[in-house]
Amino acid sequence: MIVELLAVGIGIAGITALLLVQRRLTRQDRRIEELTEQISRFLDNPSEALEENLEEGWICNLENQISRLERQLLYEKHMQQQRERHTIQFVENMAHQMKTAVTALQIWLEIAQLRSVTEEERQALWKGQTCVLRLNGEIDRILQSSQLAEGKIHMNFAPFSLEQMITAVCSQLKALTDKRKVQMHLQCAEDLQYYGDLFWLTQALENIVKNAAEHTGENGCVWIRIKDCGSSVQIVIEDEGRGIPAEEFPLLFQRFARGRGTKSGYGIGLSMARDIIRTHHGSLTAENRKKKGARFVISLPVLEGAKAYASETQETECP
Repeated sequence: MIVELLAVGIGIAGITALLLVQRRLTRQDRRIEELTEQISRFLDNPSEALEENLEEGWICNLENQISRLERQLLYEKHMQQQRERHTIQFVENMAHQMKTAVTALQIWLEIAQLRSVTEEERQALWKGQTCVLRLNGEIDRILQSSQLAEGKIHMNFAPFSLEQMITAVCSQLKALTDKRKVQMHLQCAEDLQYYGDLFWLTQALENIVKNAAEHTGENGCVWIRIKDCGSSVQIVIEDEGRGIPAEEFPLLFQRFARGRGTKSGYGIGLSMARDIIRTHHGSLTAENRKKKGARFVISLPVLEGAKAYASETQETECP
């Protein structure tokens, strides 16, 4: 009898121990799932780090290590934003100072033209004016890049044809593509209407298409495809160049970063394009094609709320 009672007692104790272990494992699994969800939220929106846990155990130690890593990433993000703001302020100040000096030079050249006597003098001064105008345009471009990054430029939204916009961009770059013997191919199943800022989206697309044409060899092709994805519109630009080197991917959309094969420019074209597209709540991504060349994908959301910004007198509505 005593032996049977002992056996029953041992059995109950064993079952209790197993239940406690199972309960502990279940609690640990639940905590690991919570940590996984928290890490995913942090990666999607790195705004607040995980709080440190003062309890003991390997899960608490792991939680504290994750918390320290998240705090370090937040600190680096904050320092990067500060450096970006300082760079923007420096560039804006330099651009304004240069613009003032260039404007003064332009005035003096105009005065000299009025006082010129010979045709040779007038021609030389006219060439000087042309150079000054070009320099003024380059300064404006750098200044616009900084203002876009800071969100200081106001966008004027209105409905327009994507196909007509892309056709105009190809026409604008015809001198470049003819010189490099690059063929432009546009594919659009239907004439899609989009509600956005035509001027700035044209600038963004022109920068990307120009980049594709410059990296495509002679007799190569650049494809531009428009896709209607329902809730969004995609514009895909593909070239037949050498592709994007792996070491250049992290700096591809960074301002003033130039690739090793780039011979001209300031490294602000793709950065400006990204800022313009972000202002339209869209995204700009890049990847290498399987065969050769690069692929840039512009994704622009079709927002139903855009209709509210259209004038009541306009007949065309945002799709």
